[in-house]
Amino acid sequence: EEFEESARKLNAPKEVKGKIAKEIKRFRNVMNSPSESGVIRTYIETMLEMPWDKACKEHKNIEYAAKVLDEDHYGLEKVKERILEYMAVRALTKKGDSPILCLAGPPGTGKTSIAKSLARALKRPYVRISLGGVRDEAEIRGHRKTYVGAMPGRIADAMRSAGVKNPLMLLDEIDKVSNDYKGDTFSALLEVLDSEQNKKFRDHYLEVPLDLSEVLFVTTANTLQTIPRPLLDRMEVIEVSSYTENEKLHIATEHLIPKQLERHGIKKKQLAISKKAIWKMTRNYTKEAGVRQLERKLADI
Repeated sequence: EEFEESARKLNAPKEVKGKIAKEIKRFRNVMNSPSESGVIRTYIETMLEMPWDKACKEHKNIEYAAKVLDEDHYGLEKVKERILEYMAVRALTKKGDSPILCLAGPPGTGKTSIAKSLARALKRPYVRISLGGVRDEAEIRGHRKTYVGAMPGRIADAMRSAGVKNPLMLLDEIDKVSNDYKGDTFSALLEVLDSEQNKKFRDHYLEVPLDLSEVLFVTTANTLQTIPRPLLDRMEVIEVSSYTENEKLHIATEHLIPKQLERHGIKKKQLAISKKAIWKMTRNYTKEAGVRQLERKLADI
């Protein structure tokens, strides 16, 4: 009766509601068989938790978004510009497909943190899926209900934990997905990252189409060499190139030093690092595209 009550209140397409009603009916009939009823119960609970037609409010203030992006990152003009263009189009059309952005660049250039501040700028829930070393296709698409301990795939699970159908989903390290005899994970991602197909993404566990068209996908990669062509074709690649010495200086003074002072419990008046010292560190002690090594050197000090 609880399930029926929840199903009545659920905001979902007809097909989904029909499927849930059918499963609740089955659940009534198999009450005395614990193994069978446990499986059906978990399935009904999962279906009722999914955000079928529940969306968070679109945030349209472009000036606020620009301010947030500038606060969190110095430089990276191309990325910021693309995001603001996307927001401007959404404000004009009220709808429109979300772009699938791929941030490609060397480690330590702030790709993952861009996605985080992007979610803050758009005021959307942020979910991160790490794809490094994922080689089982079922991790993306879910297991069929016939298996013991079957569960939805990572995409559906991330949607469930976001609680809305339009979160910002970060697929981290998409270039490090590995293939195996268990199936081709890259091919499973083709359906997820295609704005034409992902309106009706089929998860093996849910057995009903899940709408991913309003999710803003951001993927990160260190190299584009290992990503298959068909998948690369579906994404809009934005190169996050290495930082210049001047940019590193600004990043150190505006972001890294305040962060490290706070981490080490040192007050501002106890330690001052001159610009000359930072110049020397970037020039003589760090040879890298990103700023991770620079941050370590500042932590050493």
